[in-house]
Amino acid sequence: MSRIAVIVGSLRRESFNRRVAQAMTRLPAAQGHAFSWPEIGDIPLYNQDREADPPPQMVRLKQEIRGIDAVMFVTPEYNRSIPGVRFAS
Repeated sequence: MSRIAVIVGSLRRESFNRRVAQAMTRLPAAQGHAFSWPEIGDIPLYNQDREADPPPQMVRLKQEIRGIDAVMFVTPEYNRSIPGVRFAS
């Protein structure tokens, strides 16, 4: 069984992206996989100055993803491009 983290780039509870991600986890091809939904709404904006001492929210996210087999990103498109906000890796 593969463990897959689903990261939804839209924070709105009823976002279309969240609905698409939830539907994808119910497809026949998704059977036999375990999905987790790490929270990103509390992660501060990326700041390279904080890489040596990351905020606790970032540490939590990294711990949640550690040991995961795959990460699926489902994120909105803004004016045919990626969202303007990103979080630290």
